[in-house]
Amino acid sequence: MNIFTDEILEHNIHKWSGTMNNKTWTLFCGDAVDSLRNIPDESVHCIVTSPPYYSLRDYGVDGQIGLEDTVNEYVQSLCRVMDQLYRVLRKDGVLFLNLGDTYYSGKGASHGKDSKSNKRRFGLRPVDKSGGLGENLERKSIIGIPWRVAIEMTSRRWVLRSPIIWHREKALPEAVRDRPRRSYEYIFMFAKDRKYYFNRQPLIDKQIDEDVWTITPRPSGTELQTAPYPDELVSRCLDIGCPENGVVLDPFSGSGTTMQVALKTGRSAIGIDISETFCRYILEHLEG
Repeated sequence: MNIFTDEILEHNIHKWSGTMNNKTWTLFCGDAVDSLRNIPDESVHCIVTSPPYYSLRDYGVDGQIGLEDTVNEYVQSLCRVMDQLYRVLRKDGVLFLNLGDTYYSGKGASHGKDSKSNKRRFGLRPVDKSGGLGENLERKSIIGIPWRVAIEMTSRRWVLRSPIIWHREKALPEAVRDRPRRSYEYIFMFAKDRKYYFNRQPLIDKQIDEDVWTITPRPSGTELQTAPYPDELVSRCLDIGCPENGVVLDPFSGSGTTMQVALKTGRSAIGIDISETFCRYILEHLEG
């Protein structure tokens, strides 16, 4: 392992670089859009990422995505990052985007507790305000966040090739009484050209449904109180969407799952996160 000196770039972005398993890794700590400007055009083979979901968690970081007052502001904030991802992704590259949905309550501040994460309750959230979030939504409606983001991305040249259902087997059930409890999330597979890298063979070999992936979710980390997706989910994305020795990027690294899996599978990794706490956690594990 070789950890190089911490660099400070424009916009107060910190950058670390090193090697693991003879593969290079780079970690940027700062705003995603500003950090991505330091990555060359068409230099990344595959992107696997799960941005902060809308109005579900407060990580206590200025400039974080997810706490916008309206749905449209959230979609636009996220798509500004997607515009930069389009630039850095190779012409034959693929993006896997994991997004969960949110319900509009319109009933005021939440006073409950959520056993999944103590960061889920933080006073009056946008989804708890009255007014429909600028979308004329009725109370208790699911907002359709993943599809709103996906449709906006298609208007920005992205090619939506496949919505994949992640069946979250054995997930902690939602505390709801008047609707079915959700057991899935979306993983959207995007490309930027008609021809791109795709390897179906791993799906055939495992004899699994190609667009419904049953994978047990990973428990929330006690150290970070974040919501990391499981290693298997990242591995499956890389198996079908990233060539051997490719470069993998995650602009919302969180606890660093994408980087770790990429490096373990013989690929180079680039990570970005706005939280200094998360970045320090990733560095500790890369050093270890």
